[in-house]
Amino acid sequence: MLSAHIREILADKALVRPTDGKMILRERQASMEVEVIGIPSGVIAIDMDRIGHLQKGVKNSDCKQICDYLLVCEVDGRDVAIFVELKSTLSLDEKKPMEQLRRSLPLLDYFRSVCRIHRRLKSYRSVDARYFLIGEKTSPRLDKQRVTSSRGLSTLMEEHEDITVNISVGRIVRFDLLRSP
Repeated sequence: MLSAHIREILADKALVRPTDGKMILRERQASMEVEVIGIPSGVIAIDMDRIGHLQKGVKNSDCKQICDYLLVCEVDGRDVAIFVELKSTLSLDEKKPMEQLRRSLPLLDYFRSVCRIHRRLKSYRSVDARYFLIGEKTSPRLDKQRVTSSRGLSTLMEEHEDITVNISVGRIVRFDLLRSP
C-alpha cells in the first residue's frame, strides 16, 4: 500500500494526521481552513509546503508552483492520489490553480520511486490520480456557473490541458466526494 510506504519515508512535520475521522487542510496565505470528514484509516495527507520541492534549484517560478496537499489512500485494492489546491475565492478565469495541480504529478512519481527503492521492489502498481480545487467562496462570475455552494458537497468538473479538475465550494468536504472517479 503506497500510503503506508510514503508514511515510512516522510518526516512527521510533512504529514497531516486525521483525528476522529476528519482532518483540517489549511491554506496559509489566505487563512483558509477546509475540514475533510469521513476519513478512513490508512489515508495520509502530505502538506506540500513542508517538503520543499526544489525551491532553490529550479529557475522557472511556474515550475515551483505545486498544489497544497496530496492525499494518498487505497480504494477497492487500488492506490489513489488526490491532489488538492485550496483557494479562498474561486474564479474559472484564473488558470494558475489548475496549473499548480497539473504540475504536482511529478512529485507523486518521485514518492513512488523512493518507496520502490526503499522497499527494494522491482516495480510499483499504478496509481489513480484525482485533482480537486476547493474554494471557500466563489467569485460573482463563478456563481453564474453550475456550482452551488452547499457546504462543499457539490462539484463542477473542468478540463484543463491533460487533467480533469473537480471544483468544490465550502469549508466542509466529505472524503467520499474526493475519492470518487
